[in-house]
Amino acid sequence: MNELTIWGRENSINVQKVLWLCEDLKIIYQRVDAGMEHGVNKTPEYLKINPNGLVPTISDNGFILWESHAIMRYLLRRLPSNSSEISAYDSIYPREAKAGALVDQWLDWTNTVAWPAMRPLFWGWVRLKPEERNLQDLENSRQLMIKALTMFDQQLSFSAYAAGEEFTLADIPMALIAYRWFKIPIERPEFRNLNRWYSRVGERAGFKRYCSGPLT
Repeated sequence: MNELTIWGRENSINVQKVLWLCEDLKIIYQRVDAGMEHGVNKTPEYLKINPNGLVPTISDNGFILWESHAIMRYLLRRLPSNSSEISAYDSIYPREAKAGALVDQWLDWTNTVAWPAMRPLFWGWVRLKPEERNLQDLENSRQLMIKALTMFDQQLSFSAYAAGEEFTLADIPMALIAYRWFKIPIERPEFRNLNRWYSRVGERAGFKRYCSGPLT
């Protein structure tokens, strides 16, 4: 495969999605720190390749792509047809239309429902100083997250993973969200199906590497 470069800081949830997939599939890459304390992402040079000024961005031998979910899909599609790992494509991101659509459905749901609920909760407890926190806003976000996880827990009562009986791309962002949910100092209701699923995804190489340290 050609040289793959990933711009992004290792503690970014969106960067972690891509790095997790690379870890699971043993995709070789080089990473350039970018974002927050590292800077880079607001420079004119970076904005030329990603006008959003966000991370991650990848360059695959000059092919530029941004948006974490698009990058994950691309990295699977770029597997050569004769690769011994090509079967991973069929399970992690199925080529069959209906199975693939279910993965896309839950990937989109994490971006439109789960992460918007989790992001202010994570930011408030992890990245704001105590005197900067609005406790009522944090409680409102906690309730939104409970609502989202109630829906996800119900889904997991019907299937082992987010989009069916096999681990797929849809489980990666939700596992990273769940990791933050379990680590921040809040009261959490019991979600039995979520806990069972979380134990399963915890066996993945990508989870072990990117969901093992403190939140920052």
